[in-house]
Amino acid sequence: MRGQIVGFVGTLSLLGMLTTGCGNGTTKTERIAKAHDSTISPMAFVMVEDNIKHDTLLIQTTFDLGDGTYVMVAGHVQETFEGIRLYRYRLLPDSAAEVLAYSTPAYDSWTMLPTFFRLPNASAVHMVLANFGERESWGQKLLLMDDEFTDLGFLDIALPERLLENDTLRLKRSGIGPFARMAQHGDTSVFTFSCDSVFLYDDLSGHMDQVLPTQSVRYTFHRDTGLELWLNGQRRAVRKPV
Repeated sequence: MRGQIVGFVGTLSLLGMLTTGCGNGTTKTERIAKAHDSTISPMAFVMVEDNIKHDTLLIQTTFDLGDGTYVMVAGHVQETFEGIRLYRYRLLPDSAAEVLAYSTPAYDSWTMLPTFFRLPNASAVHMVLANFGERESWGQKLLLMDDEFTDLGFLDIALPERLLENDTLRLKRSGIGPFARMAQHGDTSVFTFSCDSVFLYDDLSGHMDQVLPTQSVRYTFHRDTGLELWLNGQRRAVRKPV
């Protein structure tokens, strides 16, 4: 994969810049910590037609980030175990693309559909929820997108929808990303959901596959403690990415 990527820019992520100065004398984390607490809805980035051609990549979806860069969901033309990834790139004058960063793979998942949240006072930094799954959602991978993609953990949560099929009412688990809302409290990102109920695959306390009222479930991320699930006010650590 690395040999096929032109112009990959490898830089430190937000999590690795805790003591590195920025142009205005503050770190990214310090600027984010000064942001006012507020609820952030997903960014409405435009989905566009494929604007590059690649001999080895099969492109599923492309988003225009509005800053001269794009994010595409793509995998190998020949199916591999790694599956699909997110690629951030910019177009070059010769119709080629300079890939700036790419995410960890989705492995067996057929989708990695992203939902973007721009961090306050950090216009080039986004949190990304990437929906995994096949015919139904398996949950959301949380990524930090700045100069690279950093894997922050996995949210075992989906949107429960009850559909009538062939006179039978069945439960379908859909991607919850568009219903997610993010708030920044100091340097902690808090994820809540605007739907009535959520489907929680694992409550990290021995209970699986539950439909729960939305107000009882939230996730938080902090650089020191990582991703955590809060269920009815009780905190449970999510396994950190390896």
